[in-house]
Amino acid sequence: MNRKECTKLVRAIDDREKIKDLLRDCIASNPERVEKRGTWQYYAARLLASIENEFKGNLAFSVFVKNGNKKLPFYAFSSLALADCPGKGKCASFCYSLTGWRYPAAFFRQLQNSLLMRHSLQTITERFRAIPEGKTLRLFVDGDFKDVETLRFWMDQCKSRPDLQVYGYSKSWKEFLQLEA
Repeated sequence: MNRKECTKLVRAIDDREKIKDLLRDCIASNPERVEKRGTWQYYAARLLASIENEFKGNLAFSVFVKNGNKKLPFYAFSSLALADCPGKGKCASFCYSLTGWRYPAAFFRQLQNSLLMRHSLQTITERFRAIPEGKTLRLFVDGDFKDVETLRFWMDQCKSRPDLQVYGYSKSWKEFLQLEA
């Protein structure tokens, strides 16, 4: 998949049936690669199975990544840039998060989390509660608080776990201003 194909999934984020169709198209584009770990088809098939199972049981990807990556030694949560960035502007054309889309697992994890934010907050809550005590979590390494409800959800999660150190960066200024309005 290329960025243009990834962007189709971003634009369809609020339409689960369209997402499933696009994942099926990805799988059909090279079906022999479904069993080959690390391929777009492999991860598309895993995510499609999770969606079809209504995100019950095992998810295609972990919601929170432990030790993010080499530069991020903490738990991390990401969603899809562009889909979940109400504060985006001209930066959408050069957003650093889009560079991660060259990695199928990273892209599909972000897609899964964006879908969970829309359809299964309980799953995120369960995974959030499972983070070990005293850890640090960075919210939205990629993506952002897509609306006031999402911001409120995360603030409530943080309040429920005072043992965690939670931080993040945001361009969702309007949502922060509306939170207490």
